[in-house]
Amino acid sequence: MDEHLPPDDLDTSIEVAATLLAGARHAVALAGAGMSKESGIPTFRGEGGLWTTNGEPPMNQFDGFAADPKRWWERRLAEGVGAFAASIDSAQPNHGHRALAELEAIGVLGHLITQNIDDLHRRAGQRSITEIHGNRHWMRCLRCGQRWPREEFIVDPEDLPPHCDVEGCGGIVKSDTVMFGEMIPPAALDRCERETALADCFLTVGTSAVVYPAAGYPVAAVRRGIPLIEVNPEPTALSQFASVVVRAPSGEALPALVAAVRARLEASRT
Repeated sequence: MDEHLPPDDLDTSIEVAATLLAGARHAVALAGAGMSKESGIPTFRGEGGLWTTNGEPPMNQFDGFAADPKRWWERRLAEGVGAFAASIDSAQPNHGHRALAELEAIGVLGHLITQNIDDLHRRAGQRSITEIHGNRHWMRCLRCGQRWPREEFIVDPEDLPPHCDVEGCGGIVKSDTVMFGEMIPPAALDRCERETALADCFLTVGTSAVVYPAAGYPVAAVRRGIPLIEVNPEPTALSQFASVVVRAPSGEALPALVAAVRARLEASRT
């Protein structure tokens, strides 16, 4: 980060970030669990995180599913909704989610890559989006990659596992959320790579930047000389590479950033 832009100078950081975004033609953002935390959803890592408190889940989850998908579905239906899932289902988009959607609506943000599975970006109005780790509220065919909103795909408890209804497919259907040991769908990775290659400004929001491949996209942008804006209340592995760091939660920083971008765009039209 530029030594003349200290991260604790919030107003200055927002002004510099707004200038970069207002001059961009295709900005790309990467959003992480910090945004969901502001909507009341626990994080996985860090202080108070689910895995910090309870330990990480087994790394071979998908192997268990693939070995006996019928049994996995039977257990899923029998167990119902757990505490973490319930927190996702009851969460609402916050000011940060809505601000990202607004950046897209005014033509500044070309694409959003999110690591979150909670559907809050979509519900806030985001349209151009890649959910790299899937979406809890969607289903996905493992053969053809077709996705459906959960409420549109009826699971018959007497006919498990469910199968894809796309003509000529018939593949096994699972929740869209990417399990440990499961490959991220190639179509999602391809989209992320294409959008990153198009980016002329990159924005990271509420991500610790330690989970790959997602964390690699802003790194790839920086290596091309693309300016990086980091919005995060805490330092991350990316902070040292950022053109400007906005050291604040997304719900506070992003609405202010949108207002500053709007002011610059309006000024450029007069």
